[in-house]
Amino acid sequence: MKKKLLVKYVDVDIYQQESLVLKDVQLEVHSGEFVYLLGKVGSGKSSFLKSIYREVPIHSGVAGVLNYDLRTIKQNEIPFLRRKIGIVFQDFQLLTDRSVNSNLEVVLRATGWKD
Repeated sequence: MKKKLLVKYVDVDIYQQESLVLKDVQLEVHSGEFVYLLGKVGSGKSSFLKSIYREVPIHSGVAGVLNYDLRTIKQNEIPFLRRKIGIVFQDFQLLTDRSVNSNLEVVLRATGWKD
């Protein structure tokens, strides 16, 4: 059985503002794979993740996530991409007056989940 291609980066350069952070990124992630991202502080881990959910734009190379072309994606399509991927941030920004379950319910309701 052929696994679905979820993420594909070919010859991608990732910039933060004007600074080159990562050069010639090559990556493929298929369904069912579990990927770790390890590196020292300042090595580009966060910049790479930000590029996946399109907070950092891609200017060169081929970059695709869940059939979205990250170089040509329209601004109004980015929220739909983000709803299809899951990112757990170190800084959770939880609502302090609510339980963990209540915080999750707020996010699920806001993104249109019914179940």
